[in-house]
Amino acid sequence: MTRVNSAASLTVENLVAGYGEVLALDNVTITAEAATITAVLGANGAGKTTLLRAISGMVRPRSGRVVLDGADRAGRGPEDMARAGIAHVPEGQGVIAELTVEENLRIGMMAWPGSARRRAERAAALSEAYERFGVLADRRRRLAATLSGGERQMLVIARALVARPRVLLLDEPSLGIAPLLLRDIFRTIVEINRRGVTVVLVEQNAHMALSVARRGYVLETGRVVLEDEAAKLASNPQVRAAYLGG
Repeated sequence: MTRVNSAASLTVENLVAGYGEVLALDNVTITAEAATITAVLGANGAGKTTLLRAISGMVRPRSGRVVLDGADRAGRGPEDMARAGIAHVPEGQGVIAELTVEENLRIGMMAWPGSARRRAERAAALSEAYERFGVLADRRRRLAATLSGGERQMLVIARALVARPRVLLLDEPSLGIAPLLLRDIFRTIVEINRRGVTVVLVEQNAHMALSVARRGYVLETGRVVLEDEAAKLASNPQVRAAYLGG
């Protein structure tokens, strides 16, 4: 198996971020303990996607801290955050359609330090990705544009894992996925976490997210309005009414 980096704790402290005059995050604080799954729930427009973008460097925070294992990395660019061990799987199955499945996977290796770019290690990383996602092995020479929605989601998760992350940010991994594939995706998330990767899971399927998470947060209009152990959030009347169908 490919080497797995040690898990990292992640803390976002008093984060403020937005787009132009629009404030998307207003003093948001969350903690993801090392080697756990942390769920972030909320309606559309609550600030969930912006939170992940601010952590991964895609959006520059206006203030606040993004602390990875004690070091504040707020304001760093995506490349620096990737090298620090943060991998971001964005919403919408963001594959590069014009590249093959294997070429997409190789992009994940760009976050490796130069000394790790040996042919044997690259081959081992690809072998592990194909072992975990067998359907990708069968399609490795095909253009990503030919994949189904579920297969594209598998590909973007596999590409993120090839980068050997310590923290994995997942934005709506269930979006557009057929029910038969949904459980496979979540089983994979649990297996990734059990191997020592810290996972921050943004997900509108609250039932699935809370069933695999240790702790959860609820965002509304850019603020944390609820936080608790995932099991307790699942039984919270407010959460059940808003996100679990009562």
